[in-house]
Amino acid sequence: MATIGDQLQTYRSALAEAQTKGEQAIASKIQQQIRELEEFQQRHPEEAEAPSPFEVFCDLNPSDVNCRVYDD
Repeated sequence: MATIGDQLQTYRSALAEAQTKGEQAIASKIQQQIRELEEFQQRHPEEAEAPSPFEVFCDLNPSDVNCRVYDD
């Protein structure tokens, strides 16, 4: 499994490639993913394994309808 540092490096490489190609929409999305993953890392310094984008989203937006957990 990839670490958070590995994932950030992958995102930064993809960001540089998108900026080189002039793909601003893609670059903007990657910048957002980098910010969110860095925020996740600050909130969970004990985590080493890279979370999925959905896990990061739910960590930052726990009240979103897609992230709710119901106890039955």
